[in-house]
Amino acid sequence: MLKLLRVVIIDDEKPAVDILSRFVKKIPFLELITATTDAFSGLSVLNEQKIDLLLVDIEMPDINGVELIKSLNYKPLIIFTTAFKEYALDGYELDIIDYLLKPIRFERFLKAVNKAHQFYTLKHPQKKMEHDSLLIKVEYKTVRLKFEDILYIEGCKDYVKIFTTNGMLLTRLNLKNIQNKLPEPQFIRVHRSFIACFSRITQFQKNEICINNKIIPIGDFYKEDVLKKLQ
Repeated sequence: MLKLLRVVIIDDEKPAVDILSRFVKKIPFLELITATTDAFSGLSVLNEQKIDLLLVDIEMPDINGVELIKSLNYKPLIIFTTAFKEYALDGYELDIIDYLLKPIRFERFLKAVNKAHQFYTLKHPQKKMEHDSLLIKVEYKTVRLKFEDILYIEGCKDYVKIFTTNGMLLTRLNLKNIQNKLPEPQFIRVHRSFIACFSRITQFQKNEICINNKIIPIGDFYKEDVLKKLQ
């Protein structure tokens, strides 16, 4: 089961906040909790909620990133985002995960958050899942759905379709949240809008898989990992 990391972004430059927010939303294992140009607003969230990963600028007008980190009661994993190379030593002394120099490219960002996720997984090993099903709300009732009955899952704008051996179920669950409830490697994310049961895949090509006569696209972001597992 892929751990979803809860993320806070703090940067006094609005364009930087927008770019980082967009990057975070592309990554399946990241959940954006807040993104702000107000350091003290971000600090309140960090002290009030359990945050796993902080993306923070260093040079900010009211409080710099180093001071902000030192003031935290609980320190999450940290990635510095800055235009200044000279702060690398501060980052090393604070045990940060990575140090991203602006302008930040998505490929470099992805490498940093992958490193953060791997570090979190090593530090917080997940317990083996004892159950073989999950509970989902369908209309006005709660349904227990066995993992072995799931074929694939499709995320739509405001709801999720779960295709099973017994038909299709409609739920308001977010696709990221439902992925976090599914065991790996039994289920794999193959596209921004699709999760597939690995054992149900009957055939595949470079850009698509087939489950129960349904053609499902493989997204560019997931292609390398999916094809590696399939081959």
